[in-house]
Amino acid sequence: MKRLLESVRGEFRSECQLVKNLLFSECKLAMNNLPNHVYELSWDVILIDGPSGYHEAAPGRMSAIFTAAVLARSKKGGAAETHVFVQDFDREVEKVYSDEFLCRDNLVEVVGKLGHFVVERVSDERLMTEFCSVSASANSSSSSTSMA
Repeated sequence: MKRLLESVRGEFRSECQLVKNLLFSECKLAMNNLPNHVYELSWDVILIDGPSGYHEAAPGRMSAIFTAAVLARSKKGGAAETHVFVQDFDREVEKVYSDEFLCRDNLVEVVGKLGHFVVERVSDERLMTEFCSVSASANSSSSSTSMA
């Protein structure tokens, strides 16, 4: 988990930018195998409840969280906000990647195992230089003891 996150941080200015087209992205976290219309919709609500990530062989939700963050910030129309719900937010992977890409400042509430984020669209892509205004790595390291 830690290696993948560090790789994405290193690739942010090139392959893992928010405004890049996910269909052609080479970012390791980008989900670019969904039907084309998924990337063209202006999502108002996104629910992340898969893929499984509770055992070693499962891929986890890192890519789904990253992709939801990109879709929410890069949408063209509709409401300026996207409500993103992350199931199993109590687990380390979901919490760390949500903090990194959906941003702790956007966390509205946690009810049981469900984290609710409200993510704003970025209207001027030149203003987007990072996912969160304060690096989530500082928040994550204080809330979790290990990212390995």
